[in-house]
Amino acid sequence: MHRRLNALEQLGHKLKSLTEDYSLLNKVQMKNPWFTADFVKEALFSWSNSLTKNNLNNWITKSGFTDGVVDVKRIGVICAGNIPLVGFHDIVCAYLSGNKVFFKPSSDDTVLCLRVVECLIEIDPAASIVSVAKLNGVEAIIATGNNNTMRYFEYYFQDIPRILRGARTSISIIDDSTKVSELNLLAKDIFQYFGRGCRSVTHLFLPTDFDIQKLFKSWFDWSHLGLHSKYGSNYDYQRALLMLNKAKFHENNFAILREDPNLKPPVGVINYTYYSDKPTLLKHLEDREDEIQAYVGKGFSTSFGQSQNPQLWDYADGVDTLTFCMRL
Repeated sequence: MHRRLNALEQLGHKLKSLTEDYSLLNKVQMKNPWFTADFVKEALFSWSNSLTKNNLNNWITKSGFTDGVVDVKRIGVICAGNIPLVGFHDIVCAYLSGNKVFFKPSSDDTVLCLRVVECLIEIDPAASIVSVAKLNGVEAIIATGNNNTMRYFEYYFQDIPRILRGARTSISIIDDSTKVSELNLLAKDIFQYFGRGCRSVTHLFLPTDFDIQKLFKSWFDWSHLGLHSKYGSNYDYQRALLMLNKAKFHENNFAILREDPNLKPPVGVINYTYYSDKPTLLKHLEDREDEIQAYVGKGFSTSFGQSQNPQLWDYADGVDTLTFCMRL
């Protein structure tokens, strides 16, 4: 276990240096235009800040494990590709547990994911982490995808231990005490990675009579997203569609704000709902827990501006991935 902890700590230092590898950044962006150099740097810095000695020790302490497994298993990992390195946490959990890791990177995140895994193997040549095209013969599976692929995974991997994750999104509840500085931080939670992650805030709950212009003012620094070809095309399409349907909406030339109960709108759109009583709202949201990845804001575990910087022990869907790997 100590070898693997030390290797991950060293990897944290290495990832910071990768933020200056412009050849890599260009290759990643050419492969997937959604993965801009700035956003890839954000992901690498986030991981570098996570993989510190203190964080790793805290993680192990919280999980209650001091050594790796005795009965080594073959764990398969199917990675998503909506934001950079989104599947790497699963790979790290399987590796840290001492099991063999067979991972299938998303076609949208091959360059960066493979390079980071390569760095880990360079640091720890004893690591058993292999990229594969098909996951045959694995004894457990961790898979992330959309709700349609989840039905396929559930059937295909029904006979082995599994963690299967479908589509989720994140929300924020704003109240009358929310400051301008907090709205500015919230803008990062909304627009970082173009709002494509499960931890991206895509739905806002606003107090009755909230001034919408406060939001648009806080979004000003993200207006450059409208110049991105893919994001801009999504915005233009959604705007045209709403106009065609004569739907009511607000917009600021790069983002659409629409009153709609759907928690997960298309890219370029942020939905909102008005509320009058916060306890009643929270009670109502309990029925939608399976749609929500994170609550962002005051009084919640994720602070404004931090939705894309989860701690190592902030597990997707609230399922303890490390414990799952250790107890196979």
